[in-house]
Amino acid sequence: MRYAARLFFLIVFLGISALAMAEEAPEPSIKASINRKRIFVGDRIRYRAEIVSAGDLEIEFPQLNDFTRIGDCEIKDHGRSIKKSIFGKRSYVNWLDITSYYVGKRMVPSIEIKYREKGEGSWKNLKTGELAFTVETVLPRGQKLTDIRDIKGVLYPFSWPRLLILIVAASVALWIIIKLVLKLIFKKAPPKFPHEIALEEMEAASKKFASGGEVKDYYVRISDAVRRYIESVFSLKASEMTTQEFLISLSGSSKLQTAHKDLLAVFMEACDLVKFAKHKPARKDIESVFITAKKFIAESKDIYMKKETKG
Repeated sequence: MRYAARLFFLIVFLGISALAMAEEAPEPSIKASINRKRIFVGDRIRYRAEIVSAGDLEIEFPQLNDFTRIGDCEIKDHGRSIKKSIFGKRSYVNWLDITSYYVGKRMVPSIEIKYREKGEGSWKNLKTGELAFTVETVLPRGQKLTDIRDIKGVLYPFSWPRLLILIVAASVALWIIIKLVLKLIFKKAPPKFPHEIALEEMEAASKKFASGGEVKDYYVRISDAVRRYIESVFSLKASEMTTQEFLISLSGSSKLQTAHKDLLAVFMEACDLVKFAKHKPARKDIESVFITAKKFIAESKDIYMKKETKG
């Protein structure tokens, strides 16, 4: 009997609860909140607007997207969610991540949200309250910011002044490079010594004679090479004197040794025989005049070289 009574009362209770739930659901409630009251410049705050309803609603939140503003704040991110409890209540959440770059007290204004029961045509409105938070600076209290300046305008890498400087610098660099290259290409050989020049002239005369040249031309070229050598080394005007005049001036000169004077006299007399007396020398005489001239230059060059070394 007791169990039957208990079952009866339970059925009655459930029936009353079902009737109560079947009655008209209460109006939805709205709540707005922020997760932080104080932040530093640029920090983010999570703002939540939540509607709680016993019925199934259609919610229309304001169109607030990333990089727009809500009051004094910038919106960095946003999202929505719907949750349902075991008792049938539904929670509709719209959240925003916001921030501010201005120090001081900032306000999140009230937001108007529209809702309606599913299947109904008319919309109703709910409105959140205002919320306040404080933005603080990272600087110590009382200290002013003095080391950060405003940004400058855009610097164009190819502005006319910069381009002109670049062209001038490139031209100067190119001119220096060209000058160095040309200097290396056309680098002057060191000047030759008089004995080197004389020996080269004699070798050229010998080669020309060997290839079919005239004997007289050979003697003239050998004689002229020796005369120019004497003029360069001993400052005697050998090229402007006759052989007789030269030998007379040479006899009184202290610049040459006696052996060199004798050697030079034999050489010049042999040359004059061919040049002026139409003498036809033998093969050994031709070779001898070349050897004599070469010997004279080789032995007398030491006088000049010692003078150059001392200088």
